Amino acid sequence: MSEVPENQDKSNKILIALLAFSILANAGLMFMLFDEKGKTEQLMGENSEITVEKNDLELELNGMLLQYDSLSSDNDTLNAQLASERTRVEEMIQKVKNGNWTIYKLKKETESLRTIMKGFVHTIDSLNTANIELMAENKNIKGELGKERDKSTLLESEKTKLAEKVKIGERLQAVFIESYGQKVKNNNIHKRTEKARSVEKIKTCVTIGENDLAKAGKKIVYARIIGPSGKVLTLSEDKANMFEFDGVRGLYSVKKEINYENKEIDICLYWDVKTSVTSGKYVVYTYADNHEIGSTEFILD
Repeated sequence: MSEVPENQDKSNKILIALLAFSILANAGLMFMLFDEKGKTEQLMGENSEITVEKNDLELELNGMLLQYDSLSSDNDTLNAQLASERTRVEEMIQKVKNGNWTIYKLKKETESLRTIMKGFVHTIDSLNTANIELMAENKNIKGELGKERDKSTLLESEKTKLAEKVKIGERLQAVFIESYGQKVKNNNIHKRTEKARSVEKIKTCVTIGENDLAKAGKKIVYARIIGPSGKVLTLSEDKANMFEFDGVRGLYSVKKEINYENKEIDICLYWDVKTSVTSGKYVVYTYADNHEIGSTEFILD
C-alpha cells in the first residue's frame, strides 16, 4: 500500500478543522438568530398591548369631545371653561397619538379629565334644573298679581338653592388617593409593608383635581386615619387636634398646608406611629375647605 504524502495529510487535517469550525460557527449563529427572534416577538407583543391601550384611551377621549359638544350654558364664564377643557382633551388626544407619555401617565391624565368633565355635567344639569324651576315659578307668579309676596319668597328660595349648587361645584375633589403602612430602614429608605408589627409610618398620597370654580390660595389638607377599633389615630384627643368638617368638629391624624392654584396637585401626608398598630382594616378620609375630598382603605396583617 502506498503512503499518503505528508503535505496531502496536512491539507486533509486543515480541511477537517475548517469544516468543524464552520459547523460550530453556523450553530452559534442559528442560536443567536433564534434568541433575537424570541426577543423580537416579545417586543412585538408588548407593543401590540400598548397600542390597544392607547387606542382605547383615544376612543374614550373622543367620546369626551362629543360630550363637551353637547354641553352648553347661559353663563359666559362657564362656557369659556368648557372651551378650555375641550382644548385640553384635544391636546391629550395628540399626546396619545404621538406617544409622548407613558401609558400610566396617559391613563392618570385621562382619569383627571374625566373627573373634571363629570363636574361640569353635574354643575350644568343643576343650573338647567334650577333655571327650569325658576321659569315655571315666574310664569305662575306673573299670572297671580295678588301674590307678589309669595313670588319674592319663592325666588329667594330658588336663588339660595342655586347658590348652594354652585357652591358644591366649587368643592375640591381627589382624583386619586392611596394609603399604606411603611417601615423605615437604617439608610432612611421607606419601604411599603402590610405587616402591622413592622409599620412605623402610615403614608397617604392624594391627587387633588383641577377645578377652575374653586377659590385658589393656601389651604390645609387633613387626613383622618381610623383604625380597626373605630378610633381616630391622633397625637392627643383634645381641641388642639380637632378641625371642622361637614358641619361637625372631630379629631384629625395629620395635616398639611398647600398652595392650590386651580391646577391638579399631588401631596403626601405621613402619620408617625408612636407605639404600635394592630392588625385589621384601616379607613382613611381626607378633607379640604371643611369638606371630604376622598377616602380609601388598607389592611394590615
